[in-house]
Amino acid sequence: ECHLSDSQKSVLYYSYSYGLKEDLGLTMVAVAMAESDLGNYLISLQDPSSGVWHLTVDKAVDRLGWSHTPFNYNRAAQKLIDDIEFAASIALETLVWWRDYHNGDWRKTVGSYNGGFKGNPKYVKKIVANVHTIRKCGWLENLEN
Repeated sequence: ECHLSDSQKSVLYYSYSYGLKEDLGLTMVAVAMAESDLGNYLISLQDPSSGVWHLTVDKAVDRLGWSHTPFNYNRAAQKLIDDIEFAASIALETLVWWRDYHNGDWRKTVGSYNGGFKGNPKYVKKIVANVHTIRKCGWLENLEN
């Protein structure tokens, strides 16, 4: 349960360090675990979403200032997969927006990351469980000290 591949470790460390500037490092890691198994599964056709944090493709198209066409959706999905910094910037920006909207309430922030204004209590439970796993496995001990 605590074993990570080298590529998963890379995503874990990147997620944590990227989120630290907003005090959301642990949250970014927990979301990456829930959304992509720390980078193992980068595409969801049901949303559609892609990247480590499974951001919806329409959000990436908006961020890029592109028109909403099927070709641009494909381009944006690929960019979310290929450009981890681009994907991380949208994920963190989204978390910060929801944190501000919910006046710092972490559970509501996380629930809205996945469920929008309705929230998603099941998703919150999954993220809380991921935080427990991260701590139990000691994956960030060297980085947090």
